[in-house]
Amino acid sequence: MGKKQRKKAGQFGYLPLQHKFFLNPHADARFTCCPKCDAKTKLRKKPLLILIHPAQPVSLNKTCRYCPSCDLLILHQNELEPLLERMCQQYYPQLIGNDYLVVGTVERKAWKEGRQDITSLDDLFKTVHDFKQHLEFEPARYVWVQED
Repeated sequence: MGKKQRKKAGQFGYLPLQHKFFLNPHADARFTCCPKCDAKTKLRKKPLLILIHPAQPVSLNKTCRYCPSCDLLILHQNELEPLLERMCQQYYPQLIGNDYLVVGTVERKAWKEGRQDITSLDDLFKTVHDFKQHLEFEPARYVWVQED
């Protein structure tokens, strides 16, 4: 890397911020339309960096919903948590059920190369784009009403 990279305070990754992010906790809402602009969302597979409390980073290549107009990435919590649980059972059994934070995306090239070059957390964070913003949305709830 030619230029020395710096990260801002409160930021994990050294790379520029990317995407607004929504971790969808609603199992009955798939957000096939963007909750901000109502445009159809697309499917995008992104390598995500997740920090499991107290300080275990993991990366998963996960399919998410994406709205290009709003630059909004949506990940369904009920799809993520079983994957994290299986990963923890295999590698980090002491972390099962711990809180976690989806921090951002990992550069695809770095993710594909795996962890051979990663010798420290600082090396890992040199390949990470933090999210611009974490958002929350409530799905539209429809109710039946009697016609007059």
